[in-house]
Amino acid sequence: MIHKIQTGENNYLSLEVTQQKSELVVRIAKGTSLLTFNQQETIQLNAIVQSIDVGNYALKEYGSIKKWSEVFKISLSAFRGIKSFQIREWFTSQTYSGFGKQGVSLPTYKIKELQMHLIRVLKEFDMLLSQKE
Repeated sequence: MIHKIQTGENNYLSLEVTQQKSELVVRIAKGTSLLTFNQQETIQLNAIVQSIDVGNYALKEYGSIKKWSEVFKISLSAFRGIKSFQIREWFTSQTYSGFGKQGVSLPTYKIKELQMHLIRVLKEFDMLLSQKE
């Protein structure tokens, strides 16, 4: 099942639980950006997202997820006056330390919707894993 959150007139952030190689993953896509997280990483993502108080949030980093050698930071930030929720790859090398190209964002007023979809995504993981057994 594909869960869609409308982020603009013709833009969507979608979440879909799918099989990738031999494991289930959630694919989070927006435009040309695509992030994949396994069940354990999705549980971590959900815990971070659920900790955001949508009525009284602060613009800050809320947590990070380590995926092999990659680190994805979950934060609320503002750019040119527009506040957004972001999942962005953090990149560190000898010459650069900061956000890389991989990432997705959505307006802060859509966080509650993301929180609801992540709960459904975790239930899908459980349902699909129980069907495999």
